[in-house]
Amino acid sequence: MATEGDNKVRLSHDLSEGEKKATQQRREKVLSCLKTLQIPCDQNKVPNIVVLGSGGGLRAMIAMLGTLVELKKQNLLDAVTYLCGVSGSTWCMSLLYGDEKWSENLLSLKDKLCEQLSNSSWHITKAGESLQESSKDELYSLTDFWASFLVYQILQQFDEKELADHKEASETGINPYPIYAAVDKDKLSEEGGLFPGTWFEFTPHEAGYTALGAFVSTKHFGSEFEEGELKKKGKKKSICYMQGLWGSAIGSMEENLKFIRESLGLFSQGTLHPLKGLTSYGPESISDTFMAYQSTLLLLDLQLCAVSGSDPKEVFDKLLNILSEKGKSASYQLCLEMSNTWATKTKEARMKSCAELGKEIEKAFGGCLGKEGIIEGVLSSSHENLLGSVWNVTRMLLKTIQCALTWQWGTTNNFLYSCPKVEPSYLVKTKLISLTDAGLAINSAYPLVLRAQRRIDLIISFDFSSGDPFETIKKTATYCQKNHIPFPKIEDQEKNVDNPSDCYIFRGDESCPTVMHFPLFNNVNCSDKIEEYRKRFPTFRVSFPREDIKDLLQKAGLNVSNNSGKILQEIKRLVPSSHAYKF
Repeated sequence: MATEGDNKVRLSHDLSEGEKKATQQRREKVLSCLKTLQIPCDQNKVPNIVVLGSGGGLRAMIAMLGTLVELKKQNLLDAVTYLCGVSGSTWCMSLLYGDEKWSENLLSLKDKLCEQLSNSSWHITKAGESLQESSKDELYSLTDFWASFLVYQILQQFDEKELADHKEASETGINPYPIYAAVDKDKLSEEGGLFPGTWFEFTPHEAGYTALGAFVSTKHFGSEFEEGELKKKGKKKSICYMQGLWGSAIGSMEENLKFIRESLGLFSQGTLHPLKGLTSYGPESISDTFMAYQSTLLLLDLQLCAVSGSDPKEVFDKLLNILSEKGKSASYQLCLEMSNTWATKTKEARMKSCAELGKEIEKAFGGCLGKEGIIEGVLSSSHENLLGSVWNVTRMLLKTIQCALTWQWGTTNNFLYSCPKVEPSYLVKTKLISLTDAGLAINSAYPLVLRAQRRIDLIISFDFSSGDPFETIKKTATYCQKNHIPFPKIEDQEKNVDNPSDCYIFRGDESCPTVMHFPLFNNVNCSDKIEEYRKRFPTFRVSFPREDIKDLLQKAGLNVSNNSGKILQEIKRLVPSSHAYKF
């Protein structure tokens, strides 16, 4: 089919023309670096080396930065062809690629980013205004909320550029070529992370299903396609939105719900509090608006009770009291029924009931969010303006909470809808897809870099995960075995989950790449304080103190500096026998 850049779907397992040209340019830089490292290499034998950064929220973002800085200091960064990330690591990557020469300017960028993370410039008003605008979109989801209220707050930056704007930083050869990971939420639920069709990749040139060979130009990601042709351009997807998509699972469902509840409560409290003073004017729509606000937040509290298993009695009492003011409505009757049957229902049934109640509450109060019922001249113009802003906020609240009740993330147009010659055929039957954090499948994006056409020789994997520091490589070994993808054996080496070393090397035959695996906290850089560091740097944090940021940067950097000789040795091993894979 048509090449990338056209308004058509590309069905091919070949790399995009943009990636081919960019990596060819990068090889010149890698070749020069190898000569500097005194590794003689023919131009047609340049090894393909990828650095993998795992997920792990802000911890991963900072650790990825510390890792890249030390690779730069050890003169190893320019030997890297690809940079690939999941979740928190993508935050670091996408911040850096805003600078077209970031790998040359990395040391000064590090200082700038550390200062940025240490000084709060997040404005809840700006976040709320952005979210109100996003909520007007038919495909609004929790990813929009995550971008405005979590990512913007963590990174202290709301980047309104698009991923396609990073082409220049990717094509000149100055920087490694970036790959960002996501997964199809529905396929993950149905098939699991070991199913190749679950994985979805983004580069500055293309976005699409890696294993299935189905791609679209990144600038048209989110647009409407039909039968492989662009039908209608979609709303642009900002870098901040993409950061929200890539990093949407930094906590459990309960942790994420709590954050959503607290954030919405904090924002709407300041916006809706003045409304109390207007209820004395009498119009029913004003009091209904306030009740809509209260009931939607209580509904989210009820969902939290369903997820956590905590006692919902107090929430039900408050909710029934508010709904009773509308008479024995459908929403009141359903809420009463839920209260009476809650104890007998499963967690899943309780969550489903909350979603159903959310729809009834929206029916009951949705109509009040307009000028109907307001008698002309009763309110001053300033009060009318206030009420208008309150309606906008309440609509956003209703929409966000409905997304939370149905757990909608990354909803976007399916560019493969009705596209001919697509296998498997399920991809062409639905108009929408949902994309989410790849860490829910495997917390390092091995499936993307093991794409045969990328011909990777060495994977340098930095694992910033919480919990088992070997989970990513164990899951990957299983993924490769199940899908007949060459991967080195990992069973032969002892892997102590509670007391890991700082570097593990897994080699196979010529059909597969060598893998170097670096757990973030280990018995070399943390001595006997591994558990202490794990607790000090949890995944779900929106900030760390300045001194902790410096400490984390140093710990991540030590994994490179302490093993730079080993990395160099593995590169040397590749050069005399750089090969094309035999798939």
